[in-house]
Amino acid sequence: MELMKQKLSRLTTEQGTIHGLSFEPRRDDVFVVTAPKCGTTWMQQIVHQLRSGGDMSFDDISDVVPHLEDAYDTGIDIEAEHKYQPRCYKTHSWYPHCPKGAKYILIYREPCAAFYSFFNFFRGVFFQPEEISLPEFVQEFILVRKAPKTKTESSSYFYHLVSWWEHRNDSNVLFLFFEDMKDDLESAVRRVAAFIGIQDEQRIKKAVEMSSFEFMKQHAGKFSGVTMVRRRREACGIPDGAVFCKVATGSATKGREMMDDITKDRIQEKWLEVVAKETGFQDYSELRAAFKKEKMIS
Repeated sequence: MELMKQKLSRLTTEQGTIHGLSFEPRRDDVFVVTAPKCGTTWMQQIVHQLRSGGDMSFDDISDVVPHLEDAYDTGIDIEAEHKYQPRCYKTHSWYPHCPKGAKYILIYREPCAAFYSFFNFFRGVFFQPEEISLPEFVQEFILVRKAPKTKTESSSYFYHLVSWWEHRNDSNVLFLFFEDMKDDLESAVRRVAAFIGIQDEQRIKKAVEMSSFEFMKQHAGKFSGVTMVRRRREACGIPDGAVFCKVATGSATKGREMMDDITKDRIQEKWLEVVAKETGFQDYSELRAAFKKEKMIS
């Protein structure tokens, strides 16, 4: 676990993270904002296809929808104009440290599913399968995270959610859930299109087609973090041939099925300690249902 943390700490530099989170966006810039493994890459593809009308000429999706925290260290100029408008970026920043003044697309996912996906994302890149177990990863890497004190600290899933929850009804925020996107991709794409000002029906239909699981799986190499791996391999000690696993089935149940009861109990304890304390909702399902009801009423 300590070796993994050491490697991960070298993935980005403090200078790079501060540079990215000090970015001053324009009002029409679009930020894809998530806790890790809640649909970030999926939404990067959706917004890029909406604005471009079907462009797949990129090597890696983060070359055209840059990750703010990584851009400096991978040689991407976040101030540059984009080939297609609006400019789009991704970030895992919680609200207090996120650059203000843009449009924000938030996505959350059932925590067990997100954490299981996070585990698979790092496996084979920052640790080998036999080196770290799923319970160890969740309990010693994810659940120990707290509210960041500086821009260079990563937010935990729970504090990230709480920090953005109170802004869910802001006019420049679109709040989505991974499970709803999976259940009805077209409706989600249409909501995103309306939010970022895309009205072209052909582009919307193209974006639905090109952000499907089947399409993205066929082009998995463009969603594997090749730019990050290539440019940070030596600094992080990433094995030759390693790629991030970013396109998966997105199962809503496998994460819970793969975790032991102790780990699930500790995830629930953390939810109650952080999220329930601020929102009153006792678990993810309750929060998601309340949000949907709130939107139906409003």
